[in-house]
Amino acid sequence: MSELQQQAVRLIHGLSDENIRFLIEVIKRLMPQEVSEEEFQIAKESAEMQAFMRLDEARKEMKQYFPDDFNPEKELEEARFKRYGSFD
Repeated sequence: MSELQQQAVRLIHGLSDENIRFLIEVIKRLMPQEVSEEEFQIAKESAEMQAFMRLDEARKEMKQYFPDDFNPEKELEEARFKRYGSFD
């Protein structure tokens, strides 16, 4: 048993039964609940999809700040040429 665990046991020994019940409730609420693999995948996919949708919405919103003839590929190519020169 680690020193930290021993310290926790010493502290628990000094508590009343009512305080121990309270402590057990707190520990249960703090400990992660067991989640099935399927539930975990659904939650993960949902979070990933939400993040993608936020990113897509931001992309659409940002379009309004660029000129109509904006070409991101051309901009990238020009920036690379400016920084690194020609690769030919």
